[in-house]
Amino acid sequence: MPIRAEQLRGLIISVLIFFLFSCVTAGDFIHFIGEDIHHLFSPQPLVVIGLGGASAAGAFLIESSEGYEGFMGDGCLMDFSLVCEKAFGLPLLGASSLIWAGGAVFDNSDTEETGQMLTEGLLLTYGITGALKLASGRTRPDCSNTRSFPSGHASGTACAAVILWDSYGPGVGIPATAVAVFTALSRITLGRHYPSDVIAGASIGAAAGLAVMLAHEDASVSGQQIQPAMGIRWSNSEGFGVYF
Repeated sequence: MPIRAEQLRGLIISVLIFFLFSCVTAGDFIHFIGEDIHHLFSPQPLVVIGLGGASAAGAFLIESSEGYEGFMGDGCLMDFSLVCEKAFGLPLLGASSLIWAGGAVFDNSDTEETGQMLTEGLLLTYGITGALKLASGRTRPDCSNTRSFPSGHASGTACAAVILWDSYGPGVGIPATAVAVFTALSRITLGRHYPSDVIAGASIGAAAGLAVMLAHEDASVSGQQIQPAMGIRWSNSEGFGVYF
């Protein structure tokens, strides 16, 4: 029997809830999130946020109040846009947690660290984006709701692109960046966002990705790492422990 969209969404959310609950038992994870936030105020992320904010403000002044729905036309580009809409929202966070857990289970330290960085970055990105959505209350071009600014899809894919580039170099980073750019454009052509929304979102995501990258560069000196499993915690500094 084929899996319905609602069932798949429920499965992803269940896995995400399980994983995030397990992270609460790992004190190192909270430490890393704190370090990510701290590094968000480093020069590089602040420059990205500043440039993105200025660009978003400029776009806001000149963009049409009706949006630009359909500017990429119909056909395959519209089909790909709909795929991006389904794949690169919150499911992106669920996928990152599975990458992290998979790396730990199969003892692949590079995959594990990349999954951890993606999870941290996306949590930070979506946290900032969600708060700004509630604060701004901007109506979407298609008038579906008042959560237009900034774009969560643009922020999430931009964050992932920065981290993947840092982890695997341009061979993976360039395709990931291309996906992020197309996803941002797709949000405009679908009528979900204005250009200023996706510019602001992309800058937030890129800044969060840079912050996570800087935090892990600092942490590599101590070799700190955590194991994402419920009731289990492990780090090089504190060893292995089972919590009940």
